[in-house]
Amino acid sequence: MLCLVAAAASVVLLQAQPQLGGGGGRGMRLPRPGAKKGGGAQRQHQNMVDHLMSLSPEQQREFMRNNPRFRNLPPRQQENIRNRLEEFNRLPAERREALRERFELFHQLPPEQQDRARALYRQWTQYPQDRRLEMRREFRDLRDATPEDRRQRLESPEFRNRFSDSEQQTLRGLVHLLPPE
Repeated sequence: MLCLVAAAASVVLLQAQPQLGGGGGRGMRLPRPGAKKGGGAQRQHQNMVDHLMSLSPEQQREFMRNNPRFRNLPPRQQENIRNRLEEFNRLPAERREALRERFELFHQLPPEQQDRARALYRQWTQYPQDRRLEMRREFRDLRDATPEDRRQRLESPEFRNRFSDSEQQTLRGLVHLLPPE
């Protein structure tokens, strides 16, 4: 349940960490074709991709062949979705299952929190890889702490000295997405 933000960042550290292959490389940022800020098209396309991720590779191919909504997407968007699904399908089974669980948890968030999580993920991706790694470590510690310990940690000089103002803001935003204990 506390992996919620990783879902929010699975979409945040991905979603939250949908980083394929663990280290650098491309993250599994799922396409949101034609998405407008806060628009329904974004959620519809994301729902389609989420649905495809829940299917076997053969079922995915069948869906993409037969679904009119998918077939009406521009070819480039269709190809982006296919490529992301191929990356997803190459992951070990346990990693795919973990990502599915994170997406499921993410979709249990109210829409406003999903939007906030997406915004935090966009911030997250702007940091260099080494800073994201450091922030991920800190987030795990914050996630596992009691609410009081978490509050003290966020107010500590060590935290303020270790992270830039922007990084602190991102980490605080992620912490606010955690479910209350």
